[in-house]
Amino acid sequence: MKYWHKQNQIALLALAVSLSLSGCQNQTTEPAAATLPAQGCAPSQFDLSDMQAQMMHLTTIPVESRVLPVQLNIPAVVQANPIMTIPVTSLLPGRVEEVLVQPGDQVKHGRLLGSLRSDEVGQIESELLTKVMESEAERKQVQVKMQLAQKIYERRKVLIDEKIGSRAELEVAENELEQEKAALRAIEDRHIAHIEAAVQRLKLFGIERKEVDRVLKTKEIHYLFEIRAPRTGDYNKRRRSGEMIEGGKALFEVADLSQVYLTAQLSEKDISLVKRGMPVTATVDSYPGKTFSGTMTYISSTVEPETRTLPVKATFDNSQALLKPEMFGDLTIETAKIRALFLPTKCVQQIGESAVVYVVKHDKTFAETKVETGRTLGEFVEIKNGLKSGDVVAEEGSLKLLGMALQRLSK
Repeated sequence: MKYWHKQNQIALLALAVSLSLSGCQNQTTEPAAATLPAQGCAPSQFDLSDMQAQMMHLTTIPVESRVLPVQLNIPAVVQANPIMTIPVTSLLPGRVEEVLVQPGDQVKHGRLLGSLRSDEVGQIESELLTKVMESEAERKQVQVKMQLAQKIYERRKVLIDEKIGSRAELEVAENELEQEKAALRAIEDRHIAHIEAAVQRLKLFGIERKEVDRVLKTKEIHYLFEIRAPRTGDYNKRRRSGEMIEGGKALFEVADLSQVYLTAQLSEKDISLVKRGMPVTATVDSYPGKTFSGTMTYISSTVEPETRTLPVKATFDNSQALLKPEMFGDLTIETAKIRALFLPTKCVQQIGESAVVYVVKHDKTFAETKVETGRTLGEFVEIKNGLKSGDVVAEEGSLKLLGMALQRLSK
């Protein structure tokens, strides 16, 4: 309100000078001056001609009771919802071999983001391949022994049928065959166990089973493992090829931006006015004139000691992907509604410490009237005293009427 008054005073001084200078000009090129009030009339009353009213673009507005919202406006910043943001972490130290996405790219679940070179992955695959090849060699040896034991057993059985061999020799042959079968089963179990152990170890690092299948099929060791998107969203963390990564550090980050936060700092004196679940609106610098609707979803329980403010967050639907993280804007919170006499701020002018309006008396006669103003809500100012409902005041042209008043006082 003070800023508005100061601006009005500056404009009025310029207008008064302009009007004073216009009095020295050729009167044939200027509109007729305002009719001076008759002897004995108040100097703040003006009778305007139709031409003057037209040139001033004069409009009027009735004074009436209005219900207006009481709002808090605080600076805010757009942020991704951390609940909907997933870091893609490497539990292994390594070097970024390749990055296939750029910050801001839309990625789908399972999309290849890049690859990491790790000696530990190569070591796991090497151990797996060594154990698998050893078990395969053992299996071949046992299979040969089992085949021989099978032949011996079958021969002993034929001899028994021909009543040539002894039952004891048959039992020995059968026992040897079972031992070889048991040895083969043990080797196969160890083979499966080696594979499953490697699968589980690589799974801890986010590497899928198909990598183990590839090693078993090709007998080739890779020191690279792929990094894939764990969800659909926006890739928003920059990495470069050749960059060294510590174990446990985030390689990439994928954020679902279909819903975002606007975070702000609420003044300590306004804490009691704001509650969770309240509807809020927001504007951002990137889209002048566009309003976004959301809900207050978070109010911190601790006031920040340095700033004496309380962090708050409001949630906004962002299905159109207009709101981007780190955009600046303003959060508007409606805390109450009040009913009172309100006028557009352009109707009320400031003369020193006094606020005045120009009330229509009859036809195009306007009387300067002092008023007591209250709070300013948006483009409206509260009128506490000086007017009543039903009065009609100047709206457009009010500032020019004040200029005429100042010009008259300067004479």
